[in-house]
Amino acid sequence: MKKSKYIVISLCLALVLALTACGGEEKNYGPLLEQAKEAELYVGSLTTGLLGDTLSNSFFEWTVKDVRTEKEIYGKTAKDGKKFVIVDISVTNTTDEEYEIGNYDFVAYVAPDMDSGLTDTMDSFDDSMYPDQEMLAAGENRTGELIFEVDESVEELIVDYIEFFGDEEMGNTNWFDLFV
Repeated sequence: MKKSKYIVISLCLALVLALTACGGEEKNYGPLLEQAKEAELYVGSLTTGLLGDTLSNSFFEWTVKDVRTEKEIYGKTAKDGKKFVIVDISVTNTTDEEYEIGNYDFVAYVAPDMDSGLTDTMDSFDDSMYPDQEMLAAGENRTGELIFEVDESVEELIVDYIEFFGDEEMGNTNWFDLFV
């Protein structure tokens, strides 16, 4: 009897340890994300993710599928001391209505301040890029590249999306912390 009790307790302990190991994976965010949080560069609730994660709000969900850097892309060359950061993103309209979205809805932070740290996406100049603006039908998915031109020294950037409602009210903020 003692032996079977010992086996049951051992199995329960093993199960608890296994479930604990599977739960709550630790995410390794970079220093820029922590500094931007401290500087409160967001509105509403903040949700953060890393490469491969899926974030969502009231209208869309999106996943950053890949990130890379290039000195030249689609016939354009980065300015001296600069590089292109190419973010491959997939966006899905999760509502029952058509909504407008485009690359202009995303910005990047390369420093924890609104003045010198904010970088806009480049205008769409290739079919591989996410369009400047488009209507995304209910349930529709669109994949494309967001391209940012940043200093060559940049090793981390935050891709930011703030949800806006029809009355221009700002909702919540989603940040992808990306390492380049």
